[in-house]
Amino acid sequence: MNRTNKICMRFILIFLLGLFFSISINATNLRGQVVRYNPNTGTYYPLGGVRVDLIIWNGSQWIDLSYAVTGQDGFYYFINVYPGYAFRVQVFNNLFPAQPLTVLQVNPPYYQDIPWVIT
Repeated sequence: MNRTNKICMRFILIFLLGLFFSISINATNLRGQVVRYNPNTGTYYPLGGVRVDLIIWNGSQWIDLSYAVTGQDGFYYFINVYPGYAFRVQVFNNLFPAQPLTVLQVNPPYYQDIPWVIT
């Protein structure tokens, strides 16, 4: 490989890496928690091991984009979601919240917090 080809390959590699990182920087992280209300004690407790689906509006229909499973603390995370999309989460075949939210630009390591899902 001659010198010109090596320079071109390096330039292309740097360009692609820059493109990748610029796209990744625009992504955000979502965090929520699934809890259950105990009417006997009047308290909420986290639900672990619950499947949570991320439903995104693509402009013409709702799409089940991804899912997460809650940890023992009831928290779930969706990483690298692109801002601007309307979204809801689905837990136990119910959509939360009642009105769709919009993914905001929040730079990692911070999260856009989603309101509690109370079951």
